[in-house]
Amino acid sequence: MQQPPLATKSFLLLCVAMFLGYANQWVLTPVIPLYVQDLGGSASMAGAVLLAMAVPSVAVRPFVGRLADQWSAAGVVALGLFILGFGTLICLVPFLPLLFVGNIVRGLGWAGLNIGGYTTLATAAPTARRGEASGYYTAVATSTSIVFPALGLWLLDGHGGMQIVFALSALAALAGLPFAMALRSLQPTRTADTQSAARAPAGLLDRGVLLATGLNLCSTLAMPSVMAFLPLYARSLGIDNIGWFYVLAGVTSIFVRPLLGKKSDAMGRGPAVAIGLGSQLIGFALIILADAILMILAGGFFVAIGAAMISSTTTALALDLTDPRSRGRGMATFSISFQMGGGVGALISGALADLVGLRGMYVGAILITATGFALLASAWKLLPRPAQFES
Repeated sequence: MQQPPLATKSFLLLCVAMFLGYANQWVLTPVIPLYVQDLGGSASMAGAVLLAMAVPSVAVRPFVGRLADQWSAAGVVALGLFILGFGTLICLVPFLPLLFVGNIVRGLGWAGLNIGGYTTLATAAPTARRGEASGYYTAVATSTSIVFPALGLWLLDGHGGMQIVFALSALAALAGLPFAMALRSLQPTRTADTQSAARAPAGLLDRGVLLATGLNLCSTLAMPSVMAFLPLYARSLGIDNIGWFYVLAGVTSIFVRPLLGKKSDAMGRGPAVAIGLGSQLIGFALIILADAILMILAGGFFVAIGAAMISSTTTALALDLTDPRSRGRGMATFSISFQMGGGVGALISGALADLVGLRGMYVGAILITATGFALLASAWKLLPRPAQFES
């Protein structure tokens, strides 16, 4: 039986818009902690700057999800890109308080970009290929981590400075607008969907996707210790050329996500999440033991595989569980796990680094990831089986 196609015009436009939106974020992620430190701030201050983006993004997501249901998911993507670019331009001024302001604005745009993107994906992905579609979708977003973090570090290190980094970040977001607008023109009118959404269960959050949200959160809370704070860890060990970590992690992730997502369609969501958590734990352990760049790169390989498996599988699980009458609300609920992971995780990582040192921070990351196994075991019987994906 021939499977329905994934590479439609709408799906390709969505992927390009998401690529440019995520490029806006990834060029800044490893740079901000270093810049805050250069300005005299601590690791905790750097975590607070990153959290300044996460808090408004989490707070508005239920309302943005309702907007996606009642107006246009693709229109929300376009609006998010515009706000992201505007907020990044605020950060062009090299003044620490404006980094907080700019990141608050960027958080609003980030919510729109992700909720609009996930909601569009929910309507476009064939039921039997949700894992595979989620793999490709998340691989496109993650592909920005191959070059842009290293590029941001290179620009900061005597090749343009912080202002050039933020200018490039803003340009990436604004360049995504034409693609999001073209995607908007391909979307059907929302009249029927709006009436359906009005009949959907009340409430800002979709309880049906809380399991997928919690499982993903156990992974994403640990990730800032690597993706944002690894340059500080490497600096403390006297290890240079840490930008190669982002290249390896990004390349690994981009190639394995579609394959692993497809595997989750076949083996089931539970086993796929378990494999991802185990791989992530191995990666963190290798980073703790590292005394040279090769060990860090090996740890990054396993962390990247684990994060890829978990995010692709939990995204597909959220698509399985969300109420079709209010997909925007459901994906808004699920996407909170990414923002809380990035923001709260950054704050936790920064606090642990100050309290117990950078190596101790990675012990904390292992404990957070291990919590995912407990949640997975407690909810194992609630997970859909592969045969259910065909319905």
